[in-house]
Amino acid sequence: MDIQDENNIVALIKKGKDREVVPLLYKKVYPLVERFIVRNSGNKEDASDIFQDALLLFYKQIMHNLYDEKYKVYGYLYKVCLHKWINRAKKNSKISFVDEIESLDIPVFEEFSEEIIANPDENIIRKLFSPIGEKCIELLTFTTYTSLLLEDIMLRMEMNSVSAVKMQLKRCKEKLLKQIDENPALINQLRR
Repeated sequence: MDIQDENNIVALIKKGKDREVVPLLYKKVYPLVERFIVRNSGNKEDASDIFQDALLLFYKQIMHNLYDEKYKVYGYLYKVCLHKWINRAKKNSKISFVDEIESLDIPVFEEFSEEIIANPDENIIRKLFSPIGEKCIELLTFTTYTSLLLEDIMLRMEMNSVSAVKMQLKRCKEKLLKQIDENPALINQLRR
């Protein structure tokens, strides 16, 4: 099996040949990730941390059969890195990004609050969702907007089991419904 062929990477990792594949991923993907992060308020150390986190997630997805092989490995890994950097940068401060990342055909799992900013009813929605907490917003976003498997959500949110994901999801839905029940005036404003 040719290690240089991108289509063989997943199979090679599954066969335990990750020590041979990782240097190739560093060679092909890391320079692009570093360039993006450095151009968008980061540094080489940030790029290295993000890339290692993304590699670990990618490896876990492959080993747990959660990686969707319809995506090209290099593009997928690059997109995961960009997503991780954007999320970290957004949490740390408001940063404007100079590179466009929408051209890759891989889903981006943006934070829920960022998806609704363009909505004119932004303040109403923020009042409804902010009390339920960031973790709940992230979990509800994953389950509602991205159609991720519970196993994938478990890995992304670093939970211990699928049961923990289900329990947390139930609690988050209850919190959201409580917010809606307690704020009928806000709901009525959205319906206008």
